[in-house]
Amino acid sequence: MIVPDRHKPIRSELRGAVMDVVIDSATDLITVDAMRLLIEAFEAATIENALLLVIRSAGDEFTLGRDQNERVEGLSRDSSLRMILTANDALRGFPGISICAVRGRAFGFGAGLAVQSDLTIAEESASFAFDEVLHGLAPLIVAEYLPRYVGHKPAADLIFTGRSLSAEEALRVQLISRVVADGRLDEHTTELCDHLMSLERGALRLMKRYLLDVGANTLDNPRDSAVTRLDAWLTAGRPDRPGSAGTQGLPLPRPGASFSDANQT
Repeated sequence: MIVPDRHKPIRSELRGAVMDVVIDSATDLITVDAMRLLIEAFEAATIENALLLVIRSAGDEFTLGRDQNERVEGLSRDSSLRMILTANDALRGFPGISICAVRGRAFGFGAGLAVQSDLTIAEESASFAFDEVLHGLAPLIVAEYLPRYVGHKPAADLIFTGRSLSAEEALRVQLISRVVADGRLDEHTTELCDHLMSLERGALRLMKRYLLDVGANTLDNPRDSAVTRLDAWLTAGRPDRPGSAGTQGLPLPRPGASFSDANQT
């Protein structure tokens, strides 16, 4: 469990090639200030050339989503909703590998973070829901992207009913990547990050860029582009490989360690 710091609802720290982002809300809801901090952290991960972007929570819940009762003077509803688009774009467009580690409930915007991350690990007792409709809202932003990740039928089921999924069901519909035993989330997240950090980093970035372009339908001939890009990367000497200057990262904190502890290793 991460040592909580109640001064900020979102804490982020770049350590080597790893950007750690921690949701630390006393109410388990994402406020406008928290959204701004999330966007800043996601964009900073790209600007600082991080290889990994890790998103997790300090408490027993991942997040219950946006604070629907919050009213901020000078901020229109349109502007508030567009912050979701900005956050989603910054997360999906991150050129490295994004990892979401979920314990407890990931509802609304929290479920969106989980499904849009490249890799998502969840504890057995975790649950997921796009529950906006239960609050009288129409999750049109979710309806735009969710079918691309899980298909039309599962997406329609989730957004029309607002029902929650267990971690195992979320795994079956491809909302998440892995399910681990309760109490072992930090351990498995650290192991995954250590493994990714040991791989050819240029290869990871190359694959991520290709997947983004394929998903955006920007390639006239995806198969030809795959060959051309791979050949160019190999010819260039596999740039950004492990150990290259400026890419050496630090391991994530071991279970029970705080982020400040890890920063001193």
